[in-house]
Amino acid sequence: MRSSVLIWIGMLTLVALFTASLVAAYQISGGGAITGANKPTIPPEYLVLDSADLVIEGCIAPLPSGEQEVRLKLYNTALSALRDIKMEVLLDGKPPKSPASPIQIRRFPRRQQPEVRLLFDKTAKPDLTVRVRYQWGLMGSGAGAAEGGTRLTPCRPDHRL
Repeated sequence: MRSSVLIWIGMLTLVALFTASLVAAYQISGGGAITGANKPTIPPEYLVLDSADLVIEGCIAPLPSGEQEVRLKLYNTALSALRDIKMEVLLDGKPPKSPASPIQIRRFPRRQQPEVRLLFDKTAKPDLTVRVRYQWGLMGSGAGAAEGGTRLTPCRPDHRL
């Protein structure tokens, strides 16, 4: 009798641990309420990409040379650092003149907010497309991908980007 009670307690403990690991994995992957806590407040006209792990805001600024500069600011909203980020950026279907595409970031901690400035030829329609692939976790055990696009608005001097 005692041994069967101990077996049942052991089985229920295993089920409880397995359920707890599933809940933790769900929250880490972006399904929990925790993930929205560190998302920045970005005006909708500047929002380029909004995924569970990465948020990108951007705008476009004309240069005196006739070219256009696209300014992007990246926010890591994941629960850990992102690794091996490969970001492909296209403006009106064309890659940037400088820097070369895809842009690679080896490690992107949570608290940093890097800015990326890209140089493009002048275009009539500033339709921006961003494709991002990345890994996350202690040893890069998880992976993710996101794609987004929008028509860029001109940069304002009073905006923080």
